Amino acid sequence: MKDCVDHLVTLYQEHLDLGDTVFSRIDHEDAMVAIVYKITRPNGEQLILKISERSNDFLREVYLLKLFAGILPVPKIIRSVEPTEDIHGAILMEHLSGNLLKAEELTEVLAYEIGRCLALIHLNQLPGYGDPIQRDLSSDPNGYFTLKFEEGIDECKHHLPKKLIEQCQTYYKESVNFLASVDGPCIVHRDFRPGNIIVHEGRLQGIIDWAGARSSFAEEDFCSIEHGEWSNNSYIKKPFLAGYAEIRPVPNYTGIIPFLRLNKAIATIGFTVKRKTWNNRDSRIYQHNLQFLENLFEGNL
Repeated sequence: MKDCVDHLVTLYQEHLDLGDTVFSRIDHEDAMVAIVYKITRPNGEQLILKISERSNDFLREVYLLKLFAGILPVPKIIRSVEPTEDIHGAILMEHLSGNLLKAEELTEVLAYEIGRCLALIHLNQLPGYGDPIQRDLSSDPNGYFTLKFEEGIDECKHHLPKKLIEQCQTYYKESVNFLASVDGPCIVHRDFRPGNIIVHEGRLQGIIDWAGARSSFAEEDFCSIEHGEWSNNSYIKKPFLAGYAEIRPVPNYTGIIPFLRLNKAIATIGFTVKRKTWNNRDSRIYQHNLQFLENLFEGNL
């Protein structure tokens, strides 16, 4: 394993002309995609290197970091390595001061500021639903969203009990009509949670991890608030929504949330199963989402 890591470091040192720098692997509890290093130059300057195993993740990240430069607090791209058959795409970017936000550190002022930023993301409208770096955007959110749901179901079908899979499919079919009146298409982060927010001394410093962003509908980014990924303190939601409303109207998302949470749970479980991390490094995330599905169909929500 060490030889593999050393080879990776050497490879990107050469491609990015980093010379005599120190690579420190960054790994945190909720990190599920990409390989991230903190780079320290001899003069003490620090940078971040993000290596994407999937080409489209790299392309989306580059596209969106450029799109939001000067609009949102996002890291500046220093250099990048285009993906080829021999090397994964990678972005060398500035290191933002601070730490990943912890839910218990949320204040009303910070929640308001983060809410404003989410609205600024959603202001960016696209002509259809799907991957923003591709030209096959659809005018119908149903097709895009159902495709992602079916991908998740396919990843879960040999892992979860058959009855649970059937319950998920039935619930989806009975609720898919919610998509007829969603707020979109617009850019959505799709993983807008504390683990992708950097703060320093109580102030927002950056929003990171744009690899999973899509042209979708605004309600999708409100799902994480209701899915237990933010603070459980109800007083935080009010300033968050007030900050959002300063920029654009808050979608009426309450009715669609169980449907969105179902899709999010299936996608997350499927990803951990595909990566074979469901019973080790990602067991907490896996269990959280499995518990949601079980409670949903037991009527405990």
